[in-house]
Amino acid sequence: MGKKSKHKKHSFFSNIFFVFSTAARWDKSLVPLNFLMSPFIILMELLVAYFVTILTWCLENEKGLVYIIGAALALAVFSVLTSFISNKLNEKINVKKNEINRHFDLLLGEKIMDMDFELAEGPAGREKYQKAKNALGGMGFYGIVSKFCVLFTNIIGIFTFGSITASLNPWLIVILIAAQLLGMLTSLVENKLVNKTKDPLAAVDRKLNYITKTSRDFAIAKDIRLFHLREYLQQMSEYFVGERKFWTQKMYFYYFISDTLRLILNVGIEIGIFAYIAYEALNGEMSKTALVLYAVSVTDFSYWVEYIGETISELIPANIQINDIREFLDISNKMKNKGGKSPQSKKPYRIEIENLCFTYPEAERPTLNNISLTINAGENLALVGVNGAGKTTLVKLLCGLYKPTSGTIKINGTDISEINRDEYYTTVSAVFQEARIMPCSILENVSMLPSKKSDIEKFNFCIRQAGLYEKIQRLPEKENTLLVKNINENAVELSGGELQRLLLARAIYKDAPTLILDEPTAALDPIAENEIYLKYSEISKDKTSVYISHRLSSTRFCDRIVLLDNARIAEEGTHGELMALSGKYAEMFSLQSQYYEKEVEEDAKAQQNS
Repeated sequence: MGKKSKHKKHSFFSNIFFVFSTAARWDKSLVPLNFLMSPFIILMELLVAYFVTILTWCLENEKGLVYIIGAALALAVFSVLTSFISNKLNEKINVKKNEINRHFDLLLGEKIMDMDFELAEGPAGREKYQKAKNALGGMGFYGIVSKFCVLFTNIIGIFTFGSITASLNPWLIVILIAAQLLGMLTSLVENKLVNKTKDPLAAVDRKLNYITKTSRDFAIAKDIRLFHLREYLQQMSEYFVGERKFWTQKMYFYYFISDTLRLILNVGIEIGIFAYIAYEALNGEMSKTALVLYAVSVTDFSYWVEYIGETISELIPANIQINDIREFLDISNKMKNKGGKSPQSKKPYRIEIENLCFTYPEAERPTLNNISLTINAGENLALVGVNGAGKTTLVKLLCGLYKPTSGTIKINGTDISEINRDEYYTTVSAVFQEARIMPCSILENVSMLPSKKSDIEKFNFCIRQAGLYEKIQRLPEKENTLLVKNINENAVELSGGELQRLLLARAIYKDAPTLILDEPTAALDPIAENEIYLKYSEISKDKTSVYISHRLSSTRFCDRIVLLDNARIAEEGTHGELMALSGKYAEMFSLQSQYYEKEVEEDAKAQQNS
């Protein structure tokens, strides 16, 4: 059983400083505008209190209608003025609040892009990200700003109306404050219980988000229809919605119990205080005007004390949510993304893998176990093996995306763990199985640079190498044609094979000393695949390359072949050597070749007939 992870908790005041300093970095006026609201809120409450008192005084002293109308007009003018200013401030605050939340959302995105790939891809990193996103969607970041400013307003209100209440009886202040302290204690217990529902909710939300994203993914729209996945996705969605409902109901049950206890406490205290004021008035201890003033003042004081308790209670979960955000932002990279050595200038690289082991988190057995291999500078190496043999994992380790559990990977004698992570990424160019493109032009998708900074001659060379030149020339906008149709209305959709060619062109354009191709021709027909093979030596010229393919016929174009099996290197040699060995590689190749040759023949005939 694994060790329980320790979460770094920041203090309340540390979170206050973090929130206010971060907000000030993006918009220096947001916090002052929130504080500026306080005087207007208190002024409105005072105007109402004194208007009711003056009205009572006029009636008690038989003053004319002129006094009453004058007081009403004065209140109306002040109310309109303060309301106007308050609404304008609120309008500006809401605009800035949305901007700040957008900034914070981008900050989370920047963190994901800067995190080690292993952390961003893993369940622990994703769950922390989901909790941070939930915190942004809840009270979270802006909750600290607004509630802290409300707290400031509450304190002004307490001193303003407390001074009037204390003149009647100082013990009323003590009783009301004691009642709110009990209410806050109830809130602390509530938040402790509610906090226990957060991790399960984040886990369920992560799964629900995946299902929602899948159901809206145009890339698998055909599969959903042809394989009747709609029912399956609906059932999974209903299951997780039910699970979310369970935890949400549990959370709101805690809220209900806590709110009910606070309500009973507050109502009971207020009834007792009003009974005391009525008793004083009946005994002739105060005038009607004083009765009204004290009744309004005690009500307002009680309101501000209650509100300060509620505000502090709301600051507690807001503080926890800020901890969730900071816990995600505090995730430390294992690799040297700051400092570290620079890669050597000597190219192509000689890659040495020594006693390499890698085990995925929570996995029972290693995916790679004690792998030792040297890839000579400029060599084309093929990695083969059945699904799950560890080929893609080894490639990700070579790319510097994963950190080995043990063992080392060296380029030109330097351990890559000592090299600056981001600088190391510049030395590797890769094509993975998943086709991921950006909603921009074909030119920008290949160069990964703005059009003005892209080298058009280099681009044309790369798309020729990848076999995509003729296709692009037939498009109305040629290299400026936009991709991703659900973002760009005039975009084109490339086929699976064309997307793979595009990614190959991108890898060639990067021109890194190490080239890694993970099933780069999986979506191509046999003839198109063969064209890529024939160009492979040209594509990988002056590079050290690692090539993964399930079609073993492609391995004949490589200098050496390594067969992975059962997390280890099972066989190693040239195509001829491994065939002569009559081992697992020879068995797999012979089995595939009969089907592959037949597939090539049928495809050639189909093209001739068309």
